[in-house]
Amino acid sequence: MNSPCVAICQLSTQPQKDFDINTELLILEGGRVHVLTWDAEPRDGGFDDHMLNDRVSALGFMVVTDWEYLDDKAYAVVERRSGG
Repeated sequence: MNSPCVAICQLSTQPQKDFDINTELLILEGGRVHVLTWDAEPRDGGFDDHMLNDRVSALGFMVVTDWEYLDDKAYAVVERRSGG
């Protein structure tokens, strides 16, 4: 059985020099932090759920709760995909 983890998506406070805005997704799994970054801006001050789900999947996880939004960040409970 996979353990639930926390996913947080936010705008980086320290963008990479080649990007105007750097969005980062952090997944906290036990004592490890998985990070995925990309050049994107939240639409109308919010994040796109489908895009967030795709990014979580790219890290080998699946979203198990709806995304919740607080203080310009998106939060969800995720689990590592079984197999592979």
